[in-house]
Amino acid sequence: MTVAERTLRRGSLLIVLLAASVAWTSCDLASAGNTAILNADSSIPPIVRHRFEYAEGEISETGQVEVLSTVTSSSDLDDVLSENLGASRSDVVDARIDSVRIKRVNGPSLRDADVFLGTDAEGPRVAQVTSFPDGASFVVDDTPRSVTAAVRSGARRLYGRFGLERPRDGVVRARVYYRLEVEGV
Repeated sequence: MTVAERTLRRGSLLIVLLAASVAWTSCDLASAGNTAILNADSSIPPIVRHRFEYAEGEISETGQVEVLSTVTSSSDLDDVLSENLGASRSDVVDARIDSVRIKRVNGPSLRDADVFLGTDAEGPRVAQVTSFPDGASFVVDDTPRSVTAAVRSGARRLYGRFGLERPRDGVVRARVYYRLEVEGV
């Protein structure tokens, strides 16, 4: 076997080993212990979809509306943890927001948005958008934010404050991408 053939064979073996290690699991192993990380690449990713629906009568004179979300996806964080790892929220040692995608489904254009994990503005902020580009139906806030305490305490809904271009009924959706570190798996 020539030197070139051995080098090619070693390179091919290295590529196969690298590919196998990437595909080995749908969750990243955080350590040699019993900790796993769930993210958007997991087999059942920790992504939760929310819907905010409001009526014209709920909008203030300044064009602000405050509304609680409903979870619209079939899986919430409890389902994701259970189905991926057989874990629960009490097993979460670190929870972060990777990004939040805010989309106006119908109704007036949005001027700004503040979104919190919980039932009021006392919960941790998961997204803040100070302005929407003209004509944009969605924006993404990819500021990483820690939400460990809220996730562990069972927060499921989002509280949103939206600035509207004009008072009219509308629907806004938010897709929240989590990164969860879980122990005891």
